[in-house]
Amino acid sequence: MITLLTGGTGGVKLLLGLCQLLPQRELCVIVNTAEDLWLPHGHFSPDVDTVLYALAGILDESRWYGIRGDTYTTHRRLKELGCEEYLRIGDLDRATHIVRGELLRRGFTLEEATRRMAERMGIEAQVLPMSNQRVSTVIHTPRGRMNLQEWLVKHAAEPEVTGVSYEGGRTACGACVRALERSDAIIIGPSNPVTSIMPILRLENLAEVLRRRRHRAVAVSPLVRGRPFSGPADVLMRAARIPPESESIARLYREYCGTFVVDSGEAGFEVPGMRLLRTSTLMQTREQMRGLAGYLLEVLGVETP
Repeated sequence: MITLLTGGTGGVKLLLGLCQLLPQRELCVIVNTAEDLWLPHGHFSPDVDTVLYALAGILDESRWYGIRGDTYTTHRRLKELGCEEYLRIGDLDRATHIVRGELLRRGFTLEEATRRMAERMGIEAQVLPMSNQRVSTVIHTPRGRMNLQEWLVKHAAEPEVTGVSYEGGRTACGACVRALERSDAIIIGPSNPVTSIMPILRLENLAEVLRRRRHRAVAVSPLVRGRPFSGPADVLMRAARIPPESESIARLYREYCGTFVVDSGEAGFEVPGMRLLRTSTLMQTREQMRGLAGYLLEVLGVETP
């Protein structure tokens, strides 16, 4: 089994590459939940849903979130009635939030609710939210503290970011720990290190297993030729006191993985105790996604059918 740690767009693109090479049943995905929110209609878990939709073959790949072909009747009507709907949520996507919220209110854990949703979507891969505890990424600005969606969407990423912190639980789901322990290989995906990967790595029981198994883990830089795959990763990295460079990310991850892959267009560097490899990490097409996934599996010594 291959386990992928991921949050946003870059990691999901890599997941689609892995799905071209391996059956879903051989994949496990541990997903960031530090962007989750309770909304009036239900429970919003954007990274989990992006992974579910990608595996179900219904992801809107023009935006890398939401459901392809979704409609927005409810969103428009709520705005007409005076509701603050700064998140543009589609009707089908909203149904996912409603069902998840109902399951959580009935006493299901987030892990259990996610498993039910995956089964109903016909997904064979194991999709695991990183924790059953509430975890939040907090963006600090001169206007006050905000959750990531408030800063990124409601305020269009305009307020200066003076810091980033994490609040909430520090314990991963037991299933995440067990998956890492029995995985043949572990991949830390090329997602935003501040908002997608570090919330996972700060979970103490999960981090402990990764430290023990770092020789079976590889991470991919989210930077291509010094630029992030998508989103304001560089702004948030600077706010978190991490220079927006692949070398800084490698040093951030080195206690969790023994190999770090950077784009072939990046300048060379060395990090003690890590193997640094270079290849094209651009993933604009399915062929490129497959190519990077195949390269990582080869590095990890994983045979494909």
